[in-house]
Amino acid sequence: MKKTTAKDIMDPDLTSVTENDLVHDAVHILYSHNLHGIHVLDDDWNLVGFFSEADVLKAAVPTYLEVLARSSFLEDEEELLVSRFRAFGQKKVGEFMSTDLVFVEPETDLMVVADLMIRKSVECLPVVEDGKLAGMISREAFCEFLMEESAGGNNDER
Repeated sequence: MKKTTAKDIMDPDLTSVTENDLVHDAVHILYSHNLHGIHVLDDDWNLVGFFSEADVLKAAVPTYLEVLARSSFLEDEEELLVSRFRAFGQKKVGEFMSTDLVFVEPETDLMVVADLMIRKSVECLPVVEDGKLAGMISREAFCEFLMEESAGGNNDER
């Protein structure tokens, strides 16, 4: 039986944005593809970051000092939230993305993939080959693989 590796269960869908794309456009891609986060590439397709809903919230929510500086605590805070989003929506993804990346290579053993997903609490793990994004392993795909294998899936297909 062939040993299962990251490339065997990765999704080759490379939906991503570049670090120079506008935040507003990246948020549109997140929601149009029903994603919670998206990989960020440079112009040479190298993985350089990850942009998520958490990054959107961090940038849009006013700081405590901004709220205090407003003329009244009773003013519409929602207006402040939306105006902050409008402002940062025209900035580049590279200013807000996370650069603390966890990834695997195509030949990474399945147990290492599982361990990283658990220890690092990641929902999706990029598969990178020579610095370039090659695919992605989601928790959903990992669990689907396990279900197929436990049901007696055909190992000859890999």
